[in-house]
Amino acid sequence: MTIAEFLLFVLTATLREIFLCAPECFNLCSYLLFGYTKKDVGSNEAITKYLLMGRASSSILVHGFSWLYGSSGGEIELQEIVNGLINTNV
Repeated sequence: MTIAEFLLFVLTATLREIFLCAPECFNLCSYLLFGYTKKDVGSNEAITKYLLMGRASSSILVHGFSWLYGSSGGEIELQEIVNGLINTNV
């Protein structure tokens, strides 16, 4: 790979993190940077672990959001979610 591709990955990851508009895009750029050297065993191990941990944490986050949405009675406003959780008899 050329240095231009590496710098493009770093620039994209930095811009996404600065503006916080797409955290998953930041993760994608990070995955590409971790696995940049394909023939290095350490790089392959790092990208595999980082990919598995990233997917696991994203799935836990989505599960928590769905639990909050269901517990609040299907509301998306913060005050309604709080009221729904307070009134839940679980």
